Amino acid sequence: MIFFVAPAEDSFEMGEFIQLDGRALQSRIQLLSYEEIAIRRKLPLGSYVFSAIDQLSPTQRDIAARCWQALSQASADIALLNHPHDVLCRYELLERCLRLRRSSFRVFRASDFSRCASFPVFLRLEREHNGSLSGLLYNKRQLVQALAVLQGCHTRDIMIVEYCDTADSSGVFRKYSAFIMGDAIIANSIVHSHDWVTKWGAKACDLDALHEELAYVERNLHEEWLRSAFALATIRYGRIDYGVKDSVPQLWEINTNPTISRRLRDADPAREQQRKFRAPVRQRFLCGFLDALSALDTHAEAGCTIAVEVSPSEVRRLEAEKLAARRLHARRKAIARGVHLTARVLRRFSKRTSWVRS
Repeated sequence: MIFFVAPAEDSFEMGEFIQLDGRALQSRIQLLSYEEIAIRRKLPLGSYVFSAIDQLSPTQRDIAARCWQALSQASADIALLNHPHDVLCRYELLERCLRLRRSSFRVFRASDFSRCASFPVFLRLEREHNGSLSGLLYNKRQLVQALAVLQGCHTRDIMIVEYCDTADSSGVFRKYSAFIMGDAIIANSIVHSHDWVTKWGAKACDLDALHEELAYVERNLHEEWLRSAFALATIRYGRIDYGVKDSVPQLWEINTNPTISRRLRDADPAREQQRKFRAPVRQRFLCGFLDALSALDTHAEAGCTIAVEVSPSEVRRLEAEKLAARRLHARRKAIARGVHLTARVLRRFSKRTSWVRS
């Protein structure tokens, strides 16, 4: 059995994959939340994948590390992926990449904006996976204005990222994505876009792009670099997004709770057409992903469990953190439209002549 562990509200990514593309392994995969662990105080024996590491509360992270320790002592035959205390989240990972000369751009906390000396930059949240908060900001005055607009939007979580231009000679940007599952590296996709914010909505669809993407997933072109990047982050399950500048890969982020399948609530005809067009790429990825996932399974004795100590004070802290997270979610939902509008305004401002390099 393979257990995917995440906060209850963050288990939908793997849940949707099981419903849509992972049905063949449905009987061998089980979702487990930290809330369940705290109530049961025991773990069924099997292989474990600790996901959504950057979404964990302090108490969840401590309990997760304790689960890892108990499982590692119980059996040497099970796979354990993503030690909760060892995984590097986005800010720390990008800082280490720069320090080891594995990337060519810097990141700063919003509070360190005065240190920014190289422009343009853009803003994004450290622990979210929803892209940039701003357009490109070409000087410190624009940066200060952008940060001022975002006051109240959890400024402590905002990162300032130096822009790394990876467009080719024709102005096309490519966002490469690949997964790691245990020891397997599985190339996933290339998003081609004429916008530096390479989201799927901006994806270019043509035969040349499809052939390039198919070659990428079949040949696993950057496997050696990908393996070293995941090792640097101490991550053995997740998806890396990256670009390539002057033939050198540039790491954007690694998501330990990535989207694998997302069609349950997506009725967009254009996206459905895009999926049909990319079916050969998708099929090649799924074959590799399912094989790697299946390889994690262990034949632990059915019904065998191990105890995990969770104190009454930790249960209370978990509940307090959960309530705080709900309040934060409600507050985020209340200002979501404002934040979205803010991002659009910032991007629009970045294109105006009054915001051009000065």
